Amino acid sequence: MKLFYTPLPNYIHRVEIVAIEAGLYDDLELVPTIPWDSPEALVAANPLRKVPTLVCDDGTPLFGGPVIYEYMDSLHDGPKMFPPEGPARWTALRLFGLGEGLFDTADLRVVEFRRPENERSPEALERYQQAVIRALDRLEEEAARFESFHIGLISIAGILMWIDWLRETRGNQEDWRPGRPALEAWYNPFLERPSYRRRAALHPAQFI
Repeated sequence: MKLFYTPLPNYIHRVEIVAIEAGLYDDLELVPTIPWDSPEALVAANPLRKVPTLVCDDGTPLFGGPVIYEYMDSLHDGPKMFPPEGPARWTALRLFGLGEGLFDTADLRVVEFRRPENERSPEALERYQQAVIRALDRLEEEAARFESFHIGLISIAGILMWIDWLRETRGNQEDWRPGRPALEAWYNPFLERPSYRRRAALHPAQFI
């Protein structure tokens, strides 16, 4: 399989973790890609010109992280990251939606910051930030009940990693830890899972 992805490791961590957990990472042909350059191979696979894009062994392209994660999860016989049924499935998908939505909102704030200072919208920045705070506060309320290992928790850990990276490298995010001890207490040991430690070894200079 061929995976088109952005060369910034902290933008690929979720798909890497899923691939490692599914035992597929060593079978991937990784194609570092800058979508804005509209590389011919990416555009041929995905008319939206977005990453991640996975091209399966039979040539079928799959677009977007959520579809790629579930496809990879279907290819192994171990414990599923997408629970197949019942309350566990809906808990995982609900937390997955919250994590992905938090990422999207925080990213909109980053995009707004990229505009020239005189063109930024203070109202938009404040609206995005308040949504981020509310989502983080909801995660703090629920963190003590997080259990098992599933796609929702992978997503949540991913956005927290990304916020840390942006705060430390770009200075455009606030520290999510103050006032959220339960979330921090869950997060720190979660990153000790072997798949996360392997990913840390793959990107020793940029892993957060």
